[in-house]
Amino acid sequence: MATIVLKNRGIWKGIRSTYWAQSIPRFYGTSMIVFPRKGSVPSGYTPPINLAHPHQSLRMSPLTHMASSDPQILMETIPLHSHKNETNHEKSGPCIAKLTLNRPKANAMGKEFIQSLQEWLNCLEEKESNYDLKSIPRSVVITSWSPKVFSAGADLKERALMTQEEAADFVTLLRSTMERVARLPMPVICAIEGVAVGGGLELALAADLRIAGANAILGLPETSLAIIPGAGGTQRLPRLVGAARAKELIWTAKKLNAQEALEVGLVEQVVPAGDATATAVEMGLRIANNGPIAVKASKESIDRGLECRNIYDALEVERQCYAKVLPTQDRLEGLAAFKEGRNPRYNGI
Repeated sequence: MATIVLKNRGIWKGIRSTYWAQSIPRFYGTSMIVFPRKGSVPSGYTPPINLAHPHQSLRMSPLTHMASSDPQILMETIPLHSHKNETNHEKSGPCIAKLTLNRPKANAMGKEFIQSLQEWLNCLEEKESNYDLKSIPRSVVITSWSPKVFSAGADLKERALMTQEEAADFVTLLRSTMERVARLPMPVICAIEGVAVGGGLELALAADLRIAGANAILGLPETSLAIIPGAGGTQRLPRLVGAARAKELIWTAKKLNAQEALEVGLVEQVVPAGDATATAVEMGLRIANNGPIAVKASKESIDRGLECRNIYDALEVERQCYAKVLPTQDRLEGLAAFKEGRNPRYNGI
């Protein structure tokens, strides 16, 4: 269910326009209007309607609150399967989250954009820390509103107005934001259509997996602007493609097409242009059907193990992570489902 956060009453009036009525169902399917703050509902407001099927009312998504009124990042939760009670009303269940970068024209990363991204990260981290089993997304997909651009990186017009100290502070904010994406306990998949350069590629590098449409262009062109990648690019790129290849790409500011990115190991899959998001969602759902504790433990084991100085320390990390799955009900459910010849239903406990 798509989440649309309205900035003000003027936008509410425009929601009935032909563009919105046609575009929202086309891009997001079942959609929802969400007001960011209590008391911000405009006068004359009627309950949300399903713009694809106006006769149907909408169910509130588990992750539909946002502290800021700026809709530069949208979040949608996609359920694994429907759960219905005896009165035939749906209730929340396992899901994945889809974050859509939503700043025309190129998803340039300015202060408000990063603030919006951090607010959604707060939401994901809060669900995880509260151990809200019904609404913790089991995987996250990051995509763009545009088929032509994932993100062109930093907002250079905004950057040009910053002092040296302000620029340094903002780059620090960018770096910490990408690190928060990388440290999310659930798998993160980036769906890349069109241009992903500079900070846009650094966001994709912070994800666990990257799926590129055939029209994708990827690169870190910072040295052509007399700076360096400052949001993790100089560290995450060589860990994917090797130090020498990373140096070549950064020093020459070379951009790769999707097939070239696949060949050097920068992306995991290349799909027809326009199919990256659907493929990423399909992968996210497939991951989410497996034991969520085991998936998170395996991510932790891999990521922490790669930071170890030797294989012996890494194997100790693996032992610690394996110990987390042994006492779980999900492990017993997996064994029972195998014995009974049925699909397991994992609850994350």
